[in-house]
Amino acid sequence: MKIVFAGGGTGGHLMAGLSIAQEISSRFPGTRIIFFGTNRGKESGYIEKSSYEFKPIMTCKLTSFIRLPLFLFVSLIGIIHSLINLVRIKPDIIIGLGGYGSVLPVVAAYITGIPIVLIEQNVIPGRANLAMAKWADVVLCHWEGSKKRFKKGHVAVTGVPIRSGIIENETCAGDNPFGLDFQKKTLLIMGGSQGAQAINRVMLQSIPKLQALIPDLQIIHLTGKHGYQEAEEAYNGMGVSSFVSEFYNDIGAAYRLSDLVISRSGANTIAEITAVGIPAILIPYPYATDNHQYWNAYELSRVGGALIIKPEELEPERVIKLVSDLLMNDERLDNMKKINRSSSKPFAAARVVDEICQTLKAKKAKKNLFSFVRPA
Repeated sequence: MKIVFAGGGTGGHLMAGLSIAQEISSRFPGTRIIFFGTNRGKESGYIEKSSYEFKPIMTCKLTSFIRLPLFLFVSLIGIIHSLINLVRIKPDIIIGLGGYGSVLPVVAAYITGIPIVLIEQNVIPGRANLAMAKWADVVLCHWEGSKKRFKKGHVAVTGVPIRSGIIENETCAGDNPFGLDFQKKTLLIMGGSQGAQAINRVMLQSIPKLQALIPDLQIIHLTGKHGYQEAEEAYNGMGVSSFVSEFYNDIGAAYRLSDLVISRSGANTIAEITAVGIPAILIPYPYATDNHQYWNAYELSRVGGALIIKPEELEPERVIKLVSDLLMNDERLDNMKKINRSSSKPFAAARVVDEICQTLKAKKAKKNLFSFVRPA
């Protein structure tokens, strides 16, 4: 079996794809899996670490009317490039992961008659998936509320697959990669793969007061690519127990050690937060397309699993109050954990692969039927 994944523009799209690919590889050893992504170095790096094939497709994001001629020209080249690759590979199915990087390969798949499955991770579906849904055999969503926004086609709620290793048993007492105390209150701060300077800055301003209010406070701060040096120097000066890094591969271990997380609200982050049941303070990225991150955060906050700090509200006083109120209220933290765990979809990867198999089975049956009724 040969399967193509198409997506890109953000790491979140590819992370969901990698989780699905892992499930496929586990269930169907020997399957050839190829990722089509944008010609950005970061995306090829994600895939190469996972040993899957990666083929860059020329893309161009339409950001203004002035760029329209360039956008049309690059898109035409990208479709032709995708067609050539698909004809050579002859995949059984293509899985669109969303984002502008998925559009051209999915268009090429539609032209060549390859079955199409779309993955929609956000509450408010992305423009790319909304546009392509009419060509898809099935659209797979994380949120029940997303279904009504797709006017055509078959839509199913499966959940967003998350990285392997996120859901595991509680961290053993002897396994402490952070050098922190399991008995202390632990705050996890993360701003995404590129970091969030606004979050980093406000948190560093807030920590001294939080430490005074919560003497046993310790911090895991994943700064992202930018801001690490400043954060490390600040924590050394404050004397608070901390683990500071640009990123950390075993994020599941960080979740399991922590009592509360402060983060952006990308779709994958929300899926991970609910999977481990960690209470959250979410700070939506203000420039996400169609304000996706706010609506992702809203879905979790409305049931009581998270609190939201809007970007314009991101001030030390606000952070100090919310963090201290939560970390000093074990009953509320426990309730938020239960709510988040009840919102999780732990078998999302298996459900997605089940839907992929069902799509392939239906396409095969339809093809056999046409062969049977074709005149001699």
